[in-house]
Amino acid sequence: MSPTPSPVQPHGDVPAASWRKVFTGRTAELRLLKELMLNGGRGCFVVWLHGMAGVGKSTLLRRFAEEAKAHGQVTHSVDLRHADATPEAFLAALKAQGPPEDAQVLLIDSAESLGPLEQWLRDVFLPAMPSRPLIVVGSRRPPSAEWRTDPQWWHALRSMELSGLDDAESALLLRHRGVDEAEVPDIVRAAHGLPLALVLFADAREHADRSVAQRRFWELRDCPDLVRELLQLMLRESPSLAQTDALHVLALARVTTEESVRHALEVPLAEAHALCTWLRGLSFVRSTAEGLVPHELMREALLTDLRWRGPEKYESLFARLHCQLTERLGRRLGDRWASGAGLAHLSRTNPVARESVDWRGADRIRLRAARPEDLGEAMAAIEKEHGVAAGALARRWWAYQPAAFTVAEDGRRLVGVLVAPCLEPGATGLPDDPVARAALEHTVGRSPLRRTERLLLARWSTGSAAAVCCALTTLWATTPGLAMTWTCTAEQQSGLASLLELYGQQRTAPAEGPDGERVLPFVRDWRGAPFDRWAAALRVRLLSDEPAGAPAPIAAAVEPTMPWPEFVDAVKHAYRSVRDPRQLAENALMGTRLVAPGADVTALREVLTETVTQLRAHPGQRQLGDVLEITYLGGPRSQQAAASRAALSFSTYRRRLSAALTQAAELLRERELYGAVPR
Repeated sequence: MSPTPSPVQPHGDVPAASWRKVFTGRTAELRLLKELMLNGGRGCFVVWLHGMAGVGKSTLLRRFAEEAKAHGQVTHSVDLRHADATPEAFLAALKAQGPPEDAQVLLIDSAESLGPLEQWLRDVFLPAMPSRPLIVVGSRRPPSAEWRTDPQWWHALRSMELSGLDDAESALLLRHRGVDEAEVPDIVRAAHGLPLALVLFADAREHADRSVAQRRFWELRDCPDLVRELLQLMLRESPSLAQTDALHVLALARVTTEESVRHALEVPLAEAHALCTWLRGLSFVRSTAEGLVPHELMREALLTDLRWRGPEKYESLFARLHCQLTERLGRRLGDRWASGAGLAHLSRTNPVARESVDWRGADRIRLRAARPEDLGEAMAAIEKEHGVAAGALARRWWAYQPAAFTVAEDGRRLVGVLVAPCLEPGATGLPDDPVARAALEHTVGRSPLRRTERLLLARWSTGSAAAVCCALTTLWATTPGLAMTWTCTAEQQSGLASLLELYGQQRTAPAEGPDGERVLPFVRDWRGAPFDRWAAALRVRLLSDEPAGAPAPIAAAVEPTMPWPEFVDAVKHAYRSVRDPRQLAENALMGTRLVAPGADVTALREVLTETVTQLRAHPGQRQLGDVLEITYLGGPRSQQAAASRAALSFSTYRRRLSAALTQAAELLRERELYGAVPR
């Protein structure tokens, strides 16, 4: 339905027949209003149409006024944009159209401006009407509690919320406006169903400089004048500087709370409360269980406005929100799924994420652990997107580790599934999954998991890449002992692959699942850069605004110079020859990052000695360090002599020596990959 952005009545310039022709949608609403109008014994005679600014309330009222007049109904209307909110002005506006008592249909537009007049209307004017007219109210706000609870009115009131147009109705409106068919889909997508936006975009198209190649007049970030006009029409008032800042927080955050406003704007709690109360009263803001959420078009407009005001303000608000959510995840504060989703949602401002993934509706998605009753629907989603064999294997993973399943909901509808089992070293009874074997072999070849470390295998995902990203971010932050992640994508999941690259995940060789399933894995070793350091590096990249196809934001993980078994053998030989410079110079460790290029054997000997010291400094590994010290660093002696000095039986000594060498190899591998600072 085409709204009228300005208060000018359309009938003076456009013939009524032409205006009706371009009117689009609202079939159900018009049908209901007509039924009530023609029902002489109607019980409901107050219809309260409410919805955000620009959704088409005024146009619907005008269209219904024509319908009422066509049926011979005496119709009066008052628009509070052009009349003071006083009883005298209200009555004067009615009397100018004829005796108020003769009205059979009374239309009141812009009722959000009624103020104290609303009580007078409800308690004085309407009860005094000699007839029972059909009263249709258009307002940005729903009816107040007094309308819904007063015994005189609750049975006579019908509240109807107007939502945006669907895609078909939006496209029809644009065609009526003469928009080229090739341009319709992009404008429909950009307008998010808001009639006002459709009209503004169509108007911008008519006045666009057609000499500019591929002019994207529907992209708000390319049209600051359009953004300014849209904000003026939606807000009607000029917000204060503090309110403007709060609007920008609303645009950046997935959901806005008093805590996020206080943290981002660095204001006292009382001021944050007042700002959130003001935000809650805006017609384009809806309240949810998590917080406040703006209409998606207004989110884009406010983000564009924020960037226009200067990069410093944008970067400051972004960084504070990003740091706050990172800290909440790290400290396990509140709902971890909501915090992870909020952190991931901030990524949408980066061109790579914005152009690769559809973020529409991401603020409505709720993540949670799967429940037994989700099994059937989850498996159906996996089979649909990844094949029957994948669904059968996923059932075995459910039997092995049901906690590995996360679901995404939009309302009560399941819209996505993530299967991410957490694998421990030496785990037994795993499903026969070749991809899991490949992930474990890769981990062992790089640096084996310790007893407290975990490999997170994100095996399958369905639904939007945005929802998957939100779930993965949460798991990366909150999985205890996370050492490695192996995230699988399918060939059709190009958007998810782009996000993973943006997030510093490294592509590795494709793997093959059951029934020829082709898996494209992304790997990250978290032992060298834990979540908080990763988030800090990602924050810098997201703010860089680099175009799609740019390098990964986090430095590529350092790859080991040799497979793990060979590395362990080299460590054993190095300790055995630690006092023999000639043999030590020939050791393969001399070619690794454990020593600087061109260094001699003295540097390697120092590294080996420091590793023993590191073992001895750890309470749980002190005896292993003592065994290495006695055997290799304390002077030449036989193993029997070393066992005696360590006060161990020979068999126990041999076991401890083997464990000590393995532990030293793990520490040295960490040093090779992540540097000399122990984690």
